[in-house]
Amino acid sequence: MERRGMRNKGLSPVIATVLLVGVVVVSGLIIFTWFRGLTQEAVTKFDQNIQLVCNDVKFEAEYSSDGTLAISNTGNVPIFGFDIKESSESGSSTKSIDLLDGWPEGGLKQGGAASVDGSGIDSSSEIKLVPVLRGTSQEGTEIPFTCDENAYGQIVSV
Repeated sequence: MERRGMRNKGLSPVIATVLLVGVVVVSGLIIFTWFRGLTQEAVTKFDQNIQLVCNDVKFEAEYSSDGTLAISNTGNVPIFGFDIKESSESGSSTKSIDLLDGWPEGGLKQGGAASVDGSGIDSSSEIKLVPVLRGTSQEGTEIPFTCDENAYGQIVSV
């Protein structure tokens, strides 16, 4: 028996179920996105993690007064490229060595050397060369991997 003045208010079971399912799906997507951000894609070279291969990278670099940057690979790992980090009083910038004339298209093989036109490098700056390797992703495609700047970068006097 229904009293006057009192009405039954509330959610119907269908709407409550739809809201509950929506909250669960959104929560699951948030957790999935968060977890995926924690894991890095595994990139390998020589059947090991490419970060470990960076330990074996060895190179020598010298900047001459005529604006030539001479680089030689003295290690056992082919170097695909370098990131050039310029630091000066006015700020810092990063560019790929691929943009400079003279860099071999396939990079430096073991024992290889290259002379690059470094005239685009600011002579009042300090440069740091950070090796870039080419590894294989989980999908089987080759992708570039930049080694850690602090551990593997080499400062070159300009």
